[in-house]
Amino acid sequence: MTKNTQQQNQQKQKQKHTQMLGKVITDTELAQEFGNIQQQLAQLENIVSQLGSQQSGQNKQSQQNGQGFNQLKQQIQQFSSQSQQQMQQTDQQVLQCIQQAIQQLNQAVQGIQTNMAMNQMSHALHQAQQSFGQQGQTGQQQNQQYQQNQQNQQNQQNQQNQQNQQFQQPLQ
Repeated sequence: MTKNTQQQNQQKQKQKHTQMLGKVITDTELAQEFGNIQQQLAQLENIVSQLGSQQSGQNKQSQQNGQGFNQLKQQIQQFSSQSQQQMQQTDQQVLQCIQQAIQQLNQAVQGIQTNMAMNQMSHALHQAQQSFGQQGQTGQQQNQQYQQNQQNQQNQQNQQNQQNQQFQQPLQ
């Protein structure tokens, strides 16, 4: 593997990491990407060891390969750290959403209970109004009956007075 090929691979990895970190990554995608990175890391280790044994006389090349390997290893560790942080943030966001949903459900239950209490109060007021209305009608009927009785007594008194006057007129 030449230095240009190695740089191209590193560049592709950087682009891939940038693309993945720019969007929300699912756990499945993260696991797949992590598996791919581990395979590439194993391949690079094999290549580095092969290059080390094949090119034992070229210390510079081996050192460059080792540096490239160390850089890639650092990038993988950074990516792993960032991925874990992102998963923790996602978990926290999900937990917050669940807590908000629970609060909203509790508020809805309180609203329903308040509405039921208001309906019961309204029903009780309606019954009280009906009861007062019936008592009012009974009172009106009793008042009318009283007035009727007064009128009847007045009429009887008037008749009695007329009869008394009729009896008294012939006597005079």
